[in-house]
Amino acid sequence: MNGVENLRKVNRIVLCVLMVNLLLSGCSSESREEVMKEVKSTDLSNENIQGIELGMSINDESFIENYGPFSALPDNKQYTSTRNYDQYWNEHIIMSVDRANSEILQIGTLDKNDNFSTVKGIKNGSTIEDVISTYGENYYKYEDKEQSINVIGYVDRQDNIDLAFTYINDEVISVSLSYAFERLKWKK
Repeated sequence: MNGVENLRKVNRIVLCVLMVNLLLSGCSSESREEVMKEVKSTDLSNENIQGIELGMSINDESFIENYGPFSALPDNKQYTSTRNYDQYWNEHIIMSVDRANSEILQIGTLDKNDNFSTVKGIKNGSTIEDVISTYGENYYKYEDKEQSINVIGYVDRQDNIDLAFTYINDEVISVSLSYAFERLKWKK
């Protein structure tokens, strides 16, 4: 019995060490915003996704004519008191729109959309190598282990823009263009 008890004790210790390592590896030491603040600025002043630019109004007739109707996400009402924006989508993209003035704050491609691209031609299905060769070496990397999300992104400090590429296995699965800091706000 002594050998069996020792084996059980060793197994418990190994299990505890593995659990602690798993917990620690899931905790990121820096938030995405902190990582974004550390990267050198990249000029993104002309950036858009398939012609949709930050700051456009979703109520503008030409916007509706060019991009079609968008449906409000059903959970917008749930978040009315906690954030300054609502979200809208169609079969190609999802947008965050300032509730006060209908201005687009964020544009993101949906995972099945490989038609909409950035100004420089990066879209879902592009490789991370394509992203870096197109936009340069001044990027941040962020990994959210809890959600299994990997992001590479570029920040334009002068225009307060973030261009982010979510990827799996070095292939872009979503492109997001948004204001970098303090435009998408969760209320406290």
